Formats: sequence, C-alpha cells, structure tokens
Amino acid sequence: MKVALSAIRVGNVKVFFSRLGYHLERNGSYSRRAGTGQFPRYHAYVELVGDTVRVNVHLDAKAASYVGTSAHAGEYDGPLIETEMARIQAAAQ
Repeated sequence: MKVALSAIRVGNVKVFFSRLGYHLERNGSYSRRAGTGQFPRYHAYVELVGDTVRVNVHLDAKAASYVGTSAHAGEYDGPLIETEMARIQAAAQ
C-alpha cells in the first residue's frame, strides 16, 4: 500500500520512522516487527521526492525461502496494512 506524506510534517525520515518503532535496514528500507520473532514484520520503502515522502508498506510473513532470492510470503493490502498505514499517516499530522 502506498501513501504520500508531507516532507515538512515528517521532518527527518530516519527519526520519524524510529519513533514509530521502525529500524533502518541495510538496503535503506525500514522494518518493524509485528510479532515476537523476526517475522512477521512491516516493511516500508521510503523515497523523498521534492516536498513529498512516498511510503510503500507491506507485511513480510516470513523470510525468503530460497538462498539468493528476495521472494517471500507477504501481504500488500488488507486490514493489517491499512491499520499500519493509518498509524503512519496519523504520526505525520
């Protein structure tokens, strides 16, 4: 699920997502655990474009099944994603 936020409201992207419980991944995306283990987790790709912060969030249900691939079981829409995106949007108000 994708959303555009005001860069002025978000401020420093790393600090904004840190306050929401996300941590920066090696590839520049952000993730937040949705349970007690490493998975499931919310995974957010963030891009700063002018005065807009574009956020694309999905839920990684489990790690990649095959070595050398990034394919995984995930949810890209639905109530869990909608709730998480509403939480992110509310923090940017």
